[in-house]
Amino acid sequence: MTQRFNWQGVVARGLFSLFVVFAVYNPSGYSYLHWVLGGFEWFWAKLATGALLTIVLLMLWRTTRGVLKPRGMVLVTLFCIGVAMTLAGITGTSILNPGSLLIGALLTLAALFTAGLSYSHVDHRLGGISHTEEVAK
Repeated sequence: MTQRFNWQGVVARGLFSLFVVFAVYNPSGYSYLHWVLGGFEWFWAKLATGALLTIVLLMLWRTTRGVLKPRGMVLVTLFCIGVAMTLAGITGTSILNPGSLLIGALLTLAALFTAGLSYSHVDHRLGGISHTEEVAK
């Protein structure tokens, strides 16, 4: 029995993307980068965690790049910039301070990954088109 793709699938993919992006680096001081720069204790755990994060990020990037293509990635990025500017205008804050730009860049990267992970499912649901990838032997 196959399950239908719905908004909960997009939310789950979005939360996963946010977790991965903010686990690698975030300005709060609790991230993989801060952990690694904190010293040499737990070296093998840090190395294994870094390898796992690198593999997951490369898979997310490859999937996103392959599905959205450069044009789709630019569209998602421009959409995120538009949302950020609209929210800044509504709240009266500046998006040009370094903290806001960093958080915006991390959120945009997570949005790109979410769009890349969800695109094929949404396209199949709307148009009935199945996406496959040919692997050269």
